[in-house]
Amino acid sequence: MPEIRQGELWLTSFHEGWERPSDVLSRNELNKGRLILVAPCTTSRIEERRKLPNHIYLAKGEAGLPEESVVQSHLVQPVEVDSLLQKYGEIPGPKLAEVLLALAWTTALFDRITE
Repeated sequence: MPEIRQGELWLTSFHEGWERPSDVLSRNELNKGRLILVAPCTTSRIEERRKLPNHIYLAKGEAGLPEESVVQSHLVQPVEVDSLLQKYGEIPGPKLAEVLLALAWTTALFDRITE
């Protein structure tokens, strides 16, 4: 298995029995073990979901995606490295920052900092 880096998009086999692209969210220092943290992408209800703060829009071809999609930050989950089937590409830095901010929004991180 090649080195896995934060921001990469991989076709991933999830334990529920489905395969879909996912964005690697765990930091590079943590991606050397058996488990990594990912957020799945979806191609359904794009126009509706792309307006939500917990979804980040990715255009067709962006980071190698075959279809337009949204990253679903509220569905973050650990997966085994062996479940990464095919690398699509890498999300550019500014877009990755949007994904990580969506994750912070999902977890109310900034709300906790200001309390």
